[in-house]
Order: sequence, then structure tokens, then C-alpha cells
Amino acid sequence: MKENQKCDVLIIGAGPAGASLAYYLAREGIKTILIEKKSEVDKPVRCAEYVPAGISRLFDMPIPGIELTTEAMTTYIDYTEINTIKVPGLMLDRKMFIRSIVDSYLKKGGLLLKCTKAASFKKDNGLIKTSVVREGDKKYITSHIVAGADGPNALVGKYIGFVNKRFVIGLNENIPLEAKDKSLTMIFFSPDIPGGYGWLFPKKKSINLGIGCEAPRDRVVPDLDFKRIYKAFKRKILSMDLIKTGSSGSGAPPGKMTTGLIPSSGMLESTVKSGFILAGDAAGLSNPVTGAGIYNAVCSANIAFKKIREALGKKDISFLNGIEKEYNSTFHLSLFRAAARKDEMLFRWPIGIRSTDDFENLIRDCWISFKSYWKR
Repeated sequence: MKENQKCDVLIIGAGPAGASLAYYLAREGIKTILIEKKSEVDKPVRCAEYVPAGISRLFDMPIPGIELTTEAMTTYIDYTEINTIKVPGLMLDRKMFIRSIVDSYLKKGGLLLKCTKAASFKKDNGLIKTSVVREGDKKYITSHIVAGADGPNALVGKYIGFVNKRFVIGLNENIPLEAKDKSLTMIFFSPDIPGGYGWLFPKKKSINLGIGCEAPRDRVVPDLDFKRIYKAFKRKILSMDLIKTGSSGSGAPPGKMTTGLIPSSGMLESTVKSGFILAGDAAGLSNPVTGAGIYNAVCSANIAFKKIREALGKKDISFLNGIEKEYNSTFHLSLFRAAARKDEMLFRWPIGIRSTDDFENLIRDCWISFKSYWKR
């Protein structure tokens, strides 16, 4: 980056929300710059890589990076199978998924600046002057709009005063073993995985195995050693008849492990302010109970794109306020319910001595595969 740059929209972060928003804008000929602090887009992949099948409706091209389709989800409580519900889904190669979207963006004339970090913002004659640093070189990008799609701890969110306050810590390991039933995603609840759950998601030639934990609020938890919790969970799963022969016991091959934060308090109070907008995890759009965020991230990008196009076309930045209205219409009910269930889950989560029946009742009340989650 040798010179200062100008564009209509600066997007910070090349994850699902940022990459999708960049693609949508460039497709319409809107001058866009996408910056990413990493040297490689979406590396490492901090994700279990499952998305609802409906994500395909958000693109005007075939979804890249689909490894396989799943048909149903099985829920286990204390490692006992409780129920299975039909939930059509897709298992992604997320790296291929994101990079293909970015490649499509670049083919439409978009500009991607890697190893580039936003440092500060300044309003200047109705424009936004963003200070960016790339390989020690400080420059400025001037734009009408800045979109924060840089994850749970978004810089844009901090600047406009709206940030995520609660998080699940997720650990995921991609292991070169195959699930026996590749049509199923599997969810495991145990008191030993505080405030969250474990998962086994099938891929073509491997599995994604992981946990998400959140300390029960305002309560003393004796031990939240996440790696120890994960290792115990992994041992338990490998002892069950869920993976193809040769994949059990301590001899299981090691996989690639990643960790990350997942916002768990629900949609932020505000996501738009004076030419700045938030999308995806930066806007708190991950589901507080399931942790799922890719679909909502892409959907938020689609919503933001339409309002950005309108604001630029009419040369009136106030049209961006319609993003919040659309976010509320699209996400509020599901995320409000999920946030309430997560609060209940954390309040009721057993610490120490417990009743097995009480724990099962808690999960039935607070997990999406049970009727009580939806009816109360």
C-alpha cells in the first residue's frame, strides 16, 4: 500500500460477513476496499464449519466448499442419546468457502489488503478517514462508510460504543477419522462442559470434534481448564461407537486444534452510527445457545449491502439506519429467545453435586431440539 486510498465502503475483516458484504458490493460496481489483518484470509479456521442448508439462498452462485450434506441432529445428555430431529445442513470446508467468495470479489474489481490493520477513525467533512497499518507503514483510507466485520472484539464496535460483553470459548479439533454416520451432526451435553456442549460433526475424510464453554454467571466454578475439559470429552467420544474402526482409544491420530471466542449475549443494542455499521459476530449475531454464526453473518451482509446501496445511491447516509430495522426484523425474535434460554441455562447449570433428572430437565428447557425451548 504505497498511497492513501479512497473508496465508497471500507470493510474491516474478511470472515463470512466481511467477505460476503465485499462480494455483494463489488457485484454492484460499488468501490470497496476489504482489509484483513492476517496474511492469509480466514486462517486459522476457528469454526466447526456447520451451516443451515438455507445459506445457499443468499448467493447468486453455487456455494463453494461444501464437503457434504447432513440430514439430522442427534442430542445426547450425559452421553445417552435422547432425540434426533431433521435439520438439513451443510458441512463446509470453510477456508475454501471464504476464499472462493473473496476470489469472486476480486474478479468483480474489488481490492483486498492483507496484513492490514485498522488503527483509528476520524470524521472529516462527512467522510471517514481510517488510519491503517500495513507492515509498519501507516496510511489512510477515506470512505463514505466503514463496515466492522472483524469479529467478536470489533474495533468499529469499540469506536461507536457498542461491544459484545459475554463470550463462549470454543475449542475445535479437526481429526483425520471418519464418522460412521455422515448424515448426522451430534451434540453432547454434560455437566462437565460448563454452560455449553460438545459436538461431533462429520466431514468427508475427517471429523470436527469440539466444545464450547461459558462459566455459569456469578457462580464459583472450581475448574475451567478448557483443554483438560476437551481432552476428557474427546476420550469419552472415542470410546463410543460413533467413529469408524481404528479410530478409538489413545492411539487416535492428533488433529489440528483451534480456539476462538463466540459472542453469547445476543444482538447488540445498536449496530449503526454515523456511517459506521456492524455485521456478523461484530454485531452480536451468533446464537447465544448454539453458537452458530455463519448463516447470520452472511445474512447480515446481505441486509447491509442493500441499505448501503440505497444510501450511496441517494447520497444520504441516514438510509443506513434501515439496517437496524432489518436486523431486528430478521434476527430479534430468535436471538432474544436464545439469549433468554442461555441466561436460564447459566443460572441453573449444576456445580458440584447434582440430580441427573434436574440436568436433563435443564437441557430440555434450553436446547433447540426440544419443544420446551420454543414454547415457553
